[in-house]
Amino acid sequence: MKAGGRFRRRILLVDCNEALLLRCSDALQAEGFDVITARNGFEALNVLRGARPDVLVTDLNLPHMSGFELLSVVRKRFPPLSVIATSGEYTPITVPREAICDVFVPKGADFLPELIKEARAVISESPIRGSQPRSAVAPVWIPRSATGYIVLTCPECLRSFSVSAPRSGPARDVCVFCDTEVAFQMAGQPTTAQRRSMEVRRTADKVLARSRKLRTKTPT
Repeated sequence: MKAGGRFRRRILLVDCNEALLLRCSDALQAEGFDVITARNGFEALNVLRGARPDVLVTDLNLPHMSGFELLSVVRKRFPPLSVIATSGEYTPITVPREAICDVFVPKGADFLPELIKEARAVISESPIRGSQPRSAVAPVWIPRSATGYIVLTCPECLRSFSVSAPRSGPARDVCVFCDTEVAFQMAGQPTTAQRRSMEVRRTADKVLARSRKLRTKTPT
């Protein structure tokens, strides 16, 4: 979309406050931006699976996935994306370092004018980025576990969860946090040597645990 012969820049706005989300969206659209809204980090990541915005504006206090966690995921998965963090709990001086952002805008009396100004500033410093086609993600190779369960890490929200290990071949499961389908491939069955090694390690761990218990019970 164009405004006055120029491409309209896209902003992804994330906030759990419905009234503020609507006010900010209306104000940014009045300034010529295209605005996409999300109410939590998982909704924001779902938007980012499609066309990328030019700027992400997110509150730090979000449900389900905090703004700090969202920013961490975005910096790892979408490093070129410009990010503005907002909050009513911090100032530019007190905001924690975990808020990995380009700009921080406190939710004060001048919040909307300041947000619009900073959005224009970060956009002017970054090139126009069109929607980029997503390449097919190769399945993750997972070593087979003797317990019958494995731990997957979601490529979208970067959270880990356990699933029942399939017997062989490629497999898919759904992230319990953001519903992303995760493809993975099991490695081959453990060799006899690997199974023996695992048994030796388990036995050694049990002996060490018993030894520690005995030491703690021994009177000094």
